Amino acid sequence: MGGGRKKKNWMTTRNVLLLIPCKGQVDYGFSLLGETLKRGYDPDLITFNTLIKGLCVQEQIGPALLMFDKMTEKAGIHPNTITCNTLISGLCRIGKVDLALELQKKMVKWNCKPDVVTFNVIIDTLCKAVSVDQALNFFSKMIYDSKIAPNVITYNSIIHGLCKSGRLSEAMRLFGQMSSQGTSPSVVTYSSLIHGHGNSGQLSEAIGLFDQMSSRGISPNVITYSSLMEEACEIFELMIRLGNKPTVLAYNVMIGGFCLTGRLEEAAKLFDSMVDRGLEPDEFNYNALINGYCKNCRLDEAMQLFKKMKHKGLKPTEVSYNTLIGGLFHAGRVRTAQSLFKDMQSCGQSPDLVTYTTMLDGLCKNHRIDEAIELFHSMEGNGFEAHIYIFSILIDGLWKVGKVENARKLFREISNKGLVPDVVTYSIMINGLCKKGMSSEAKKLFVEMEQNGCLPDNITYDTIIHGFLQEHDIENAMVLLQEMRQRKFSPNDAVITLLTHSLSVDQLKNLEFFAKPIND
Repeated sequence: MGGGRKKKNWMTTRNVLLLIPCKGQVDYGFSLLGETLKRGYDPDLITFNTLIKGLCVQEQIGPALLMFDKMTEKAGIHPNTITCNTLISGLCRIGKVDLALELQKKMVKWNCKPDVVTFNVIIDTLCKAVSVDQALNFFSKMIYDSKIAPNVITYNSIIHGLCKSGRLSEAMRLFGQMSSQGTSPSVVTYSSLIHGHGNSGQLSEAIGLFDQMSSRGISPNVITYSSLMEEACEIFELMIRLGNKPTVLAYNVMIGGFCLTGRLEEAAKLFDSMVDRGLEPDEFNYNALINGYCKNCRLDEAMQLFKKMKHKGLKPTEVSYNTLIGGLFHAGRVRTAQSLFKDMQSCGQSPDLVTYTTMLDGLCKNHRIDEAIELFHSMEGNGFEAHIYIFSILIDGLWKVGKVENARKLFREISNKGLVPDVVTYSIMINGLCKKGMSSEAKKLFVEMEQNGCLPDNITYDTIIHGFLQEHDIENAMVLLQEMRQRKFSPNDAVITLLTHSLSVDQLKNLEFFAKPIND
């Protein structure tokens, strides 16, 4: 009897600890651990892994290593691959790559097999430390000794290291090997190669790579673009000086890159230069710059460019209208957005499903729900079938203006349309019910959701658990929190804050939710 209670109480604490360190509350975790150790409970591997991870995230590597020693030597618990990877990553982050390599060699002692994460972390650290030869040796061991297939992250680390060291021919060989092995290069791969060739004066090769990247439709993200744009600008100018006229697609890549990194003046200047160089901007070039203006809340300039596009005899596409309408709604300029929607129809450009979705979303977010419902019926009258995400937009809009019965009624109409609510629709309904203090109805809907084959996601669990906690319904909240953990979801900060502030450690220990291990 006593042993069972002891195990139950330890599982209580173990599960609470799982929620704490990953949220940056390591001190709380150790306080709780200390309390349980005083009572004679023994921590397990999962507990040690959780605390070691928390320490490593905070770069407290010394205490993490001490905790590791305590686990292996005093508690006699063997680490697993997760334990070792966590420590290796922490050591590499503070530049202790020798200790990381030493730990990697010891993994076999505990029957731990290094995986792709183990190798990637060490290879990346070695490359950044300009120990590329050592990284290449480690790469060979990974493939030939450990029989682990490298992924795009592995290749990117080594290619970047080789390019940084000026070893471009080796980088290109590896680039070729990467493609032949079926691993598609990413924007990071191209960024390293373009930058490396540009720095070494091999601009024709850099131009070729830039063109290849564009033709493959690979669009740099904002971080990569920030580091790539300066190099790309030089390459772009060189193409022009050498008489190699950039294509419309290349201009789109450049304009999109400038817009993405907030360099709108340079994007506009490049756009204007197209005419000077004998290349008329097409609707895609206009759309790229209009999108940039809208994304950066410069709606007046976007509208001016839109008018210029029409004046030049180009017919705006659905993308042109959809981008502008979305930008106008985002800026709260509802009447202008509605006027543009009417202009679209009068110019013979039929709204598509994206247009209607953008209009409905904009109206709902600006609390114009009656107009949204009217447009919804008009859309159906024009032969468009409503998709489930349109119902989700409208139901969310109804909840936000307090039209509870209308939201419920529209939700019930979904099945009459031959549609099935998805996780977003259910989550919106559950959120609305919880905010109105109707958690019992929210729970019924949650059960119905699963019975209908729609599994809740992280947001659904966070929403309903938060609702129960706010109503002090601890029992239901804890049952769902256990279920959430079993499905490998993690509660958000709001749920954890409400949980840890509302309950004492003793209250947490006495809850049935913590009686079973997560893997049971």
